[in-house]
Amino acid sequence: MAKALSDRLVAIFSRNAEHASELSTPLGVGSFSDYAELGRLKPDVIIISIADHAVSEVVASIGRLDYSPLVLHTSGTLTKEILCPISDRTGILYPLQTFSKGCAVDMTTVPFFTEASSPEDLEIVDALASSVSVTVRHADEAHRRVLHVAGVFTSNFTNILLDCVERILSEAGYGLDVVKPLLKATVAKAFEVGPRAAQTGPARRGDYEVLARQEASLPEDLQPVYKVLSDLIIKTYHKGRNESH
Repeated sequence: MAKALSDRLVAIFSRNAEHASELSTPLGVGSFSDYAELGRLKPDVIIISIADHAVSEVVASIGRLDYSPLVLHTSGTLTKEILCPISDRTGILYPLQTFSKGCAVDMTTVPFFTEASSPEDLEIVDALASSVSVTVRHADEAHRRVLHVAGVFTSNFTNILLDCVERILSEAGYGLDVVKPLLKATVAKAFEVGPRAAQTGPARRGDYEVLARQEASLPEDLQPVYKVLSDLIIKTYHKGRNESH
């Protein structure tokens, strides 16, 4: 996000001076670890983009700024009111995307969801988001929480399942790369015809003998995962049948 906004950045702040410098140097902007510098620089907009659990602490460290900047955070679960100790002008700039250090993201494709404490400030947030992405929508607290949990299912749960896949394959001497074409085809088909129409496999067919054999073949800690997901598929496609493999 910093790279995408580099033409309008004033500075990068971090509680860790090394982290601030690492991010700011390639962008040619200043870096600071002392939040008191915010009062001197007086940026029009402050974006707090950190882990949810750390936002309150950072807000308290910044304290009240007497020039009333627009303060935003990028969380999908926190309210904009958490920013009120800094300024009465608050808002949200929430990107529905996963970010990991060292992994590039095409920010133009990332949907942004915005909110602000006034119509005037919402225009500013929307303009900021539109300068980064082609998809900008409004979302209040309740809607962002729906988006966030959907993101957890989409990204976090998929990732941990792929970790399980990697474990299963490694025991047979294969790498994760062997399922890459399958995963790509699965995702493409789900978006083309819808996930319900795209579903295949033994649970979809109600093939309980195969399900039992596959469950028994797995490491003990993965068996409950296999059973829960298979049962969910069975309940989705075989309503009225109470059999559980």
